[in-house]
Amino acid sequence: MTNLTDSKNATHHWYPFLKYQEECEAIGKEATVNDWMRASGQLKNRVDFENAKKAAEEEALKSKPEATKKDA
Repeated sequence: MTNLTDSKNATHHWYPFLKYQEECEAIGKEATVNDWMRASGQLKNRVDFENAKKAAEEEALKSKPEATKKDA
């Protein structure tokens, strides 16, 4: 009989996370469900939103000193 809790031969729906968890352990990183979902593309909309927000904030910071220089 096979051990279905072993991630190498598990067939349940958590198999991909168990595999991710083993990969993280191998490199000394803590495995979280959130990071796994991001890495597997399940939170793509959220990641895209965060990247767009960060880019907008960086752009605002770049243009702020220019606006200050123009006002002086």
